[in-house]
Amino acid sequence: MHPIPSKSLTALLLVPAIALLAGCGSGSRSTSPLSNGTTGSSDRIEIDQQLVLHPEMLDDGGLSSDPSQSSLSTAAGAIPASAAAAIRPLFFWRHVIHTERRFEFAFADTDSTGRPARALVTVFRTLTGDFNLVVGDSGSAGSGRVVTKPLVDHWVRHVELRRVRLTAGGRPVWRIVAASAARVTARGATAHIESVRVQGADLDTTLTDPLRLFRLRQVLRFAPDTPVTLTVTTRHADDTVLLYAADRRLQFKNNGDGTYTGTWMTPDLRGLRHIGVNALAHGTLFDDAAPYDSQAWMMPYVVTGQEMGDYLGP
Repeated sequence: MHPIPSKSLTALLLVPAIALLAGCGSGSRSTSPLSNGTTGSSDRIEIDQQLVLHPEMLDDGGLSSDPSQSSLSTAAGAIPASAAAAIRPLFFWRHVIHTERRFEFAFADTDSTGRPARALVTVFRTLTGDFNLVVGDSGSAGSGRVVTKPLVDHWVRHVELRRVRLTAGGRPVWRIVAASAARVTARGATAHIESVRVQGADLDTTLTDPLRLFRLRQVLRFAPDTPVTLTVTTRHADDTVLLYAADRRLQFKNNGDGTYTGTWMTPDLRGLRHIGVNALAHGTLFDDAAPYDSQAWMMPYVVTGQEMGDYLGP
């Protein structure tokens, strides 16, 4: 599927109900569409209600702002230990201080009554803060010092809603029917993920566009407590690639050809979850003068046995 062409309207104003989705305290701001004279108030209210009821489709489980520390290894095949590296990284963490969120709506497929039948919601977030890196330089004087780099991440995700009839002859109501993964890119980033191959027991698929819409029934589905191998392809052979899940961090093996491989054990958890792959440019970790340079894909999944219907219920 491809994003719906924007042919009806786009408006950005504050809506108190949607502001509750920010979830980051006083350091956050959210905006959402209001009336521009084209779409009726009942449509706006129903869509806003659906977004509030299903925040898991608008976020990534907190992975992009998680302050947990990630350790780094210079073992063979993990991160290439370069003699020219300015610093020797030990571990890092992100400290997101401020989050700003806005929603852009595009309506399409107007029916005979003048009401749209489809709505594409694009969720934008800007995360600002610090990227903190603990390094061990040669010599005891610099060992364990902290390098702090400004962090500005731009986060985007698509969600599609349709007006559907829940019962024969019933009034059509708005429901979420499709979504994309989330793409999180640092300002001015050179790090770029080309693809993610996902291989499990009976799954072998390659994702090439994180913003491509997928039907809810097509969400990644894993058996519980099963190893899943992910192969990430980036533009550079000296990136550092990590996997983020709710309960762990995994550093991928650098294969030396722009691909990075890691194996993740799936949890036995209910509900829609997210896993993320994050490519960090070499200078982010190995040069204290280089800027923070990162791109991540945050991908939704469910565990086998959980059914995702054609749309999400109230």
